[in-house]
Amino acid sequence: MEIKIEFKDIVKLQKLYIEIYEEEDQDYPDGRIIRNKEKAVQRILDKITNDNYSQRQIWYIIQTKSWDQKDYSYKPICDELRKLNYIILK
Repeated sequence: MEIKIEFKDIVKLQKLYIEIYEEEDQDYPDGRIIRNKEKAVQRILDKITNDNYSQRQIWYIIQTKSWDQKDYSYKPICDELRKLNYIILK
């Protein structure tokens, strides 16, 4: 089964991941903000696919490749997703 991911969704997921990370890094993180952002992440992942394993794979790649210090673009994320046979739509 081919899973297609729109590039705009990759951008949104990465932005939400960074915002969640920044909120959790605060001295007093607000759980309400974190939960709302996590729900937004889940809505985007549900839009991409209903397969739980694929959702976890996509989210893991977003989390790990967001910190690529060689290339600060979305290219590392997209390349890793393509390696796993996801199709990136522009």
